[in-house]
Amino acid sequence: MGAATGADDQFLEPFKPGPMNIPLVIPYFSIKVQAGFPSPAMDYMEDRIDLNKILVQHPLATFVVECTGDSMINAFIPPMAKLVVDRSLIAQDNDIVLAVVNGEFTVKFLSKNGQNYSLVPANPKYQTLEITHEMSFEVWGVVTNIITPANLVKKCML
Repeated sequence: MGAATGADDQFLEPFKPGPMNIPLVIPYFSIKVQAGFPSPAMDYMEDRIDLNKILVQHPLATFVVECTGDSMINAFIPPMAKLVVDRSLIAQDNDIVLAVVNGEFTVKFLSKNGQNYSLVPANPKYQTLEITHEMSFEVWGVVTNIITPANLVKKCML
């Protein structure tokens, strides 16, 4: 099976984050928020958290890219989502990976079946890309976090 190519595929644009050694601290409320019926809100802040500590395990091997395309929309990766990618991790079966196939970046689920690999989109409009020996293929990193503004999540509700 072939892969979808062109503007509709899931390609990535570089995103330049700020310095990783500067803490990014925001207020943290230690309440648990229910997705069902509302509970009384607590009106105090417990602590401040550093998003770098939450989102980045290996600062020297981590970077952020911005997505275009909709091939991973059902994995809650809409266009303009930011992906935190860690190059120090070894990709496992079913990980979301940033891969380079024949010189082009793409983000997909990695499927391992013995010695065979394929890149699986999260959108039925696209076909699975079976990796062959004739292809240039490299996993550039494992996606560890997806940063998506709430207003973009509705695009994932197909």
